[in-house]
Amino acid sequence: MTPVAVFVRVSKGGQDFARQVADLQAYSEQQGYIVIETISEKISGAKKNEHRKAIQRLLELAESGAIQKVLVTEISRLGRNTLEGLKVLERLKNLGVAVYLLNRNIESLSPGGKQDPIAKLFFTIMLEFAEWERETMIERIHSGLDEARRKGKTLGRKKGTVKTNEQFLQDHTSVIKQLKAGKSIRDVAAICGVGTATVQKVKKAMAV
Repeated sequence: MTPVAVFVRVSKGGQDFARQVADLQAYSEQQGYIVIETISEKISGAKKNEHRKAIQRLLELAESGAIQKVLVTEISRLGRNTLEGLKVLERLKNLGVAVYLLNRNIESLSPGGKQDPIAKLFFTIMLEFAEWERETMIERIHSGLDEARRKGKTLGRKKGTVKTNEQFLQDHTSVIKQLKAGKSIRDVAAICGVGTATVQKVKKAMAV
């Protein structure tokens, strides 16, 4: 059975990893893979690799020989910085570890462990697109904020506002779902991309 690592990432605090983890675990089961570790991070994909603990952990697993494949839902989960993404792919290639993109059903290496030139070109193009997509999104956000300011709108939460218990729970529905499923606090934190303190706070709020 092939040992693999599931790698998931989100960039915003309100997002969680549940869907990515579920999809990749389902694929692993279909293929008969053994998931050695699920690695998650909540960070901008534009950050350099040395500033991403999840990437460093992934490389540690690859260097130790613990995994043969890395499963991601799409290339942007690996990163939105073309140069940094290619560095990771190169390191993994040299270690004989393939990267599989679920949404494209393509691997970076052939079954024999060699890099297919066409696959390399495809991964490079997809990384370039992910970086371009991020830059375009940032431009739109800045443009929208500038337009709002021109119209005199107040941005951000009003000073002195506090979330009610109900509002807090509504913001963490994924955590509630996992807790109700009987998952441990540590597992829920990993799946939803929040701290264990947040999970404990949600659990306490559910009891009110």
